[in-house]
Amino acid sequence: MKTPQTTAVHEAIDSAYERLVATLPEHLATVARELPYRFGLTPNPGTPWSRVFNNAAVLGLPALLLGAERAPRKIRERAVEAHLFAIIAAFGMDRIEDGQIIAGAAERVLIHIVRRARDQALAPLFARAPEGAYSFAWGEQVTADSVEEERAVFAGRAPATLDRYRAISLKKQGLAFPASMTAAAAAGWSAEERGHVEALIAGAALGLQYRDDVVDWIDDFELGASWPVVLLERRPAEATVEAFEERLHAEGWLVRFLDMSSEAFHQAGRAAEALGAAALGAWAHGQAEQTAVLAEREAQNPGSAVRWERARRAQREQQQAMLAETSVARAAG
Repeated sequence: MKTPQTTAVHEAIDSAYERLVATLPEHLATVARELPYRFGLTPNPGTPWSRVFNNAAVLGLPALLLGAERAPRKIRERAVEAHLFAIIAAFGMDRIEDGQIIAGAAERVLIHIVRRARDQALAPLFARAPEGAYSFAWGEQVTADSVEEERAVFAGRAPATLDRYRAISLKKQGLAFPASMTAAAAAGWSAEERGHVEALIAGAALGLQYRDDVVDWIDDFELGASWPVVLLERRPAEATVEAFEERLHAEGWLVRFLDMSSEAFHQAGRAAEALGAAALGAWAHGQAEQTAVLAEREAQNPGSAVRWERARRAQREQQQAMLAETSVARAAG
């Protein structure tokens, strides 16, 4: 979704983060500007948060949803900050707890600061909209529940079923709801409109989650935490990636997950259209169509989804490197 609106979302994300960085002492500000790199989300220290992910909706959903004609500027700005800081802190803690990164004292202090800024940004909106509002305390509890329930499945303490996977996947998205839902309530949106917002968030988040669980299945398998693998009815005799890939193809799990992803994105698109958010609807339906094509390719040629993601990641990292070089050159000039 490379449009003027996307550019505006990138600017909103980076401006919100830079305002927070500007309040920090110099030693923390330096680390804060490298936080995406220190979290292992990019190989380039100079990558801004707006360019970490392929989809602007991951960090900038409120900016895409709350157009100038739909919500006052202050509500929109607070929602952008609250959502951005919530997702940043969640990514950091998740990667630390999973052992994907080793965080120092500075990174842990920054996570604490970002969480506090998240709560401060949401507070005035929550005060204006106690009805229909979602708190970050609720989001954190729901997310924590999903972690425990998922660990129980992978440890063999709970059965692995598709219904359980869907339920846990939705709980994982707990922190995606508070900023946009509370902002919509604070802006005076009707109960019907807030219902569409909820459906939009769930659809977009689950579309990304289901697809990520396919394109990352090999990485997750090596960590002992792959949902497509744990859902297999029959496990191969050999515990190799190739053997499991063959079995996943035979049972159709990767294609099924991609079909679920496409369906979820379409749900988000319909909800966005009902809200009059045309650009957001076009993005969601575009993601649905792209994922449907990916499902067809995966069915015909196993491994297509993983190869697609690896190529996309390489392209994104190349773009990040070019952006970092440009920023350095401008600073030097």
